[in-house]
Amino acid sequence: MSDDKTIIKPLSGLHNELDQDHTVLLQPGLRVSLLDNQGKPTKQFIFSQKFTVGRSPDNDIVIPNQLVSRHHLEVKWEKGSWWIDDLNSANGIYIDHKQVKQKSRLPLPSIISLGIANVSLQIEAADRMGREDKANAEKQITDHNLKSSVEIPVTVKTKQADSARSNLSEKELKARLLAKIEAKDSGEYTHMVRKIIHEDRAAQNKSHKKVIWSLAFLVVLSVGLVVYQQTMLSNTRALAIDMFYDIKTLEVSLAQAEIKLQESAEVLDLTMRAMMKEKLETDQKKIREEYQKITAERQRIAQARQKLNNMKAKYQQYVDEVKSLRFRFPTDALYEEQLIARVARGFDESELELPEGFVTEVKRYITYWQRSARLQQAMKRLADNGYASVIMDALNKTGLPLYFIYLPLQESSYDTYAIGPETRFGIAKGAWQFLPTTGQEYGLSPGPLANTREYDAQDERFDFERATQAGTKYLKDIYSREAQASGLLVMASYNYGHTRVRNIISKMPDNPRDRNFWKFIQYKDIPKETYDYVFFIFSAAVIGEDPKHFGFSFKAPLALATQS
Repeated sequence: MSDDKTIIKPLSGLHNELDQDHTVLLQPGLRVSLLDNQGKPTKQFIFSQKFTVGRSPDNDIVIPNQLVSRHHLEVKWEKGSWWIDDLNSANGIYIDHKQVKQKSRLPLPSIISLGIANVSLQIEAADRMGREDKANAEKQITDHNLKSSVEIPVTVKTKQADSARSNLSEKELKARLLAKIEAKDSGEYTHMVRKIIHEDRAAQNKSHKKVIWSLAFLVVLSVGLVVYQQTMLSNTRALAIDMFYDIKTLEVSLAQAEIKLQESAEVLDLTMRAMMKEKLETDQKKIREEYQKITAERQRIAQARQKLNNMKAKYQQYVDEVKSLRFRFPTDALYEEQLIARVARGFDESELELPEGFVTEVKRYITYWQRSARLQQAMKRLADNGYASVIMDALNKTGLPLYFIYLPLQESSYDTYAIGPETRFGIAKGAWQFLPTTGQEYGLSPGPLANTREYDAQDERFDFERATQAGTKYLKDIYSREAQASGLLVMASYNYGHTRVRNIISKMPDNPRDRNFWKFIQYKDIPKETYDYVFFIFSAAVIGEDPKHFGFSFKAPLALATQS
């Protein structure tokens, strides 16, 4: 009986080693878990050889995150250990919160953080796996090693017969088998192995060329489509933004015209009343001419409003087209982002130019509302007293965004008896928190107790309907002049009156493209009170679009006003 024995040796497993009996020694496998920002595994991988991690599709672990570099890191087996290497990534790699700046031995187990991307990898050795995991790992190791190769029977005559060749290193053995010219001392099985390798390579090269050409065509086609899509997206977005600011310019002009028309109508009405009371004689022809001017101006404004509505419809088509070119899979995060964009547009801000970090900031303020009972209680007061329809009617008459219904929420939680602290400007009172001087300017008599922190039935600031009419008229003035039809800038100005907020606004260019809230929040000296004020109102409006989604039980205020 021959003392030959046959074993199976995977050719492509170049990181495997042979023991003295020529049996295959498998290096320890790795289990890699991809962790989300909560530290929970989302995907798992098993590797027996080196692997790379990055944003590019040609990595073994692909992480589609802009904060992850195209080729971020590499892990490979060398000198009997696993090593990790930073592939010149932009944001670095960290092992257990310590940055690794050069190739280092990888301790097992480890948590690898990819810069600031909130993405981590948990890497464990194969000996930490369960029985089933080990079996899967060994199968993957074998599959990986046998990929692009065949099982080769290797006959070992005896330990002495091929002692010279058996002492070859891994590198020397690889060079011997893959060399173009066969070594003179090659044995029968070496010759057979080389023949199978080169035949297999030739067949694979032919097949690979077909695949490569096919992939190249698909890549060129895909790149062309992506470039076309990005060009279309950029052009459509630019058209939409230009049209948005054309709309804003027209809105400012119309708002100013409406205020002048209202003032002219009020003056004419007061003149007629005085004439009737005092029985004064005047030129009837001049009065008729004044009425005709007012009527003509109303018709002009109505026509301009129709033009404005047509422009808004066209703008919405552009916005919808931009959204279609930015296809994304539906998620809760995307839904909330869409709600935020909708509310921004509702406040007459450009939803296509949301500042970086704005969505995250709004969500932060939403959590503040979720931790407090104030919003739920305020919405109950709004519904129980029928205040929603009162505010909505006043906003409709002045042509202001309906989302201003949330402004008294932050001022007083819709409490018509609210009294503010004493300030150098006086004491603010009522649901809209008018100061005495501002209230008088907009037709509200302050009452004899105006300078005390007490309720006064004669103080018209406590009259919800009259205060709402005054409040919307005040907002209209800010909207049409200093705020240039920027709803969030209106709120910032309303909150801080005639202080440094208005000084900042007055220094901004006097046009809607350069004077809006997105430009305003770039200033570093904005008072925190004003910043909080705007974001609390805005985040409440987002919650109001779908209260149930955010964990609240009240009805949407805008829908509530429509139903009442």
